[in-house]
Amino acid sequence: MIGNMSRNAVLVSVLVTALVAAPAFGGAGAAEAETVTIPKGFLLTEAEAEAAKKLAPEDAAEQWWEVSDKPSRQLELNPCGHRKKPRDGRVAMRTIVHSTSAPSFYSEQLVLYRDVKAARATFKRLRAEVKRCAAGGSRAYTLSGTRHRYAVSRTLRIGDEAMLVGGYFYDKGESESSWGERFVVARRGTALITYAADSSWRDVSKVLARDAKKMAAKVCDLPGVCGPAAAPLPDQSIKV
Repeated sequence: MIGNMSRNAVLVSVLVTALVAAPAFGGAGAAEAETVTIPKGFLLTEAEAEAAKKLAPEDAAEQWWEVSDKPSRQLELNPCGHRKKPRDGRVAMRTIVHSTSAPSFYSEQLVLYRDVKAARATFKRLRAEVKRCAAGGSRAYTLSGTRHRYAVSRTLRIGDEAMLVGGYFYDKGESESSWGERFVVARRGTALITYAADSSWRDVSKVLARDAKKMAAKVCDLPGVCGPAAAPLPDQSIKV
């Protein structure tokens, strides 16, 4: 009896060891996979955000940087104005927003999902919401006497799937005002990439598409993002 118990204890120990050491998320151990993070400095604008901490007071008063790793944050493109904590299967997220007194803004957002299915579903939902909530509010400006609409301008050849979305302001006479936003949203494997800016500066769509293309290639350096379907990871989307 004692011999059987000893053998059982050894078997249990072997199984536990195997489970902990089993590869997940592109070769990381299970214990590592549960704490997936985006490496510091990985996003394109992180160096600028860090450098801004050393700006002279007069310069710092004209521009503001926000860097957030909260997975509970809403997506930068949010046509329907969701406010509840997201439950879309994300496992890691970083958002950087640069605003100026002009006013103007530029944002960069990277979200890693537990698998390709979850990332693809989020992209599909966003495309549908741009149409369903076309007359939704804007994340950029509130202008008196204007109306705002979202529209998918075109499909882009970035990553596995991508789209250019415009946010447009109209005055009472229906003509487009000079303010608005542009969003390039791309999916590469398990990653959702978003670059956004106001439309007041020249060639904004080209700049956003260029940056999204860079990140769509760069995310493949992260384990499990672009390779074969990775083992599902714990859903971190409801963490604060």
